[in-house]
Amino acid sequence: MSISNDWQVPGSGPEIYETVFVPAMMGQWASRVIAFANPQPGERILDVACGTGALTRVVAQSVGPNGRVVGLDLYSDMLAIAQTIKLDPSNTAPIEWREGDASAIPFENESFDIVFCNFGLMFFPDRVAALKEMRRILKPNGRLALAVWGSIAKCPGQMAMKQTWERHFTDEAGLFDAQHSLGSPEIVLSLIQDAGFKDVSIQPVMGVVRLPSPGHLARSYGAMAGIQADEGARAQVIDEVSAALQSYVGSEGLEYPIEAILASAMK
Repeated sequence: MSISNDWQVPGSGPEIYETVFVPAMMGQWASRVIAFANPQPGERILDVACGTGALTRVVAQSVGPNGRVVGLDLYSDMLAIAQTIKLDPSNTAPIEWREGDASAIPFENESFDIVFCNFGLMFFPDRVAALKEMRRILKPNGRLALAVWGSIAKCPGQMAMKQTWERHFTDEAGLFDAQHSLGSPEIVLSLIQDAGFKDVSIQPVMGVVRLPSPGHLARSYGAMAGIQADEGARAQVIDEVSAALQSYVGSEGLEYPIEAILASAMK
């Protein structure tokens, strides 16, 4: 692994996503989202915008060796990391990692029992079109389950990062707006209904982000995003984020709340 842009966090962007943000922020949601769809042994599963496979691997265990699981992502470098993480084939479905766009899912109509989309929908340029594609590839009475980040006002770590980046990295500060752009249950409900799904259920849920320190949060985001900054600017960003989040630091390091909006629906 290399050091990314002198932020002193090892790895490429996808590697940092998997080694830092999956355990700190993303991984806790996989089982909650999967429970919304209640997968059964032998079912066929598609995970759209699977990233490095945090949810894909868990659901592969849920459907067992007779199931079929596909992880679909637009970015080959994310899939390359996913492919390096091996599971026990005796009790998990084989996983096919597939490069593809959510706006044109490369599978035939009615191919899957369940489609998941875990923290990807907010980044799609046409969310309704992507949801319609997910509905198209579902079998009759197939299930959708997804998660998006909630209001940034309920995520103090992301708020601190957004405010700091707006002062120092203006062009990149929109990352946090994009992350939380679907931070209202009403917006998520409307999108899913507009795509033709029925029996939609929406549930805002609080989780916790855990990292060694606020400085680690700032350095990891800077490295993952590939932010080019001199030593003085990096130090200032780390100091400002650390000051903003000091009240969330305890004996175990940094812990702050984060909201997600979980949703399920039927075709």
